[in-house]
Amino acid sequence: MRKANRRARTLQATPKWYGEFDEFVLSEAYRLCKLREKATGVKWEIDHVVPLKGENVCGLHWGANWAVITQFENRSKGVKYDNRN
Repeated sequence: MRKANRRARTLQATPKWYGEFDEFVLSEAYRLCKLREKATGVKWEIDHVVPLKGENVCGLHWGANWAVITQFENRSKGVKYDNRN
């Protein structure tokens, strides 16, 4: 159920102009996660910088809204967004 809801939010947050370049960025981000995990022994994930469903903001699912961060950081922040960064 959680995965289905997440998938639905992702689809709703994907802009019409999402394209091949975004797919490339996403595949490279996944590759970077694996490389960093191999090098550090720490799990890495792709984060939506501006959450898809935050308290006060809703971000888009596209290349400029992704960052590779540690699993710990990603799970700790939840759907919080700090616009001071």
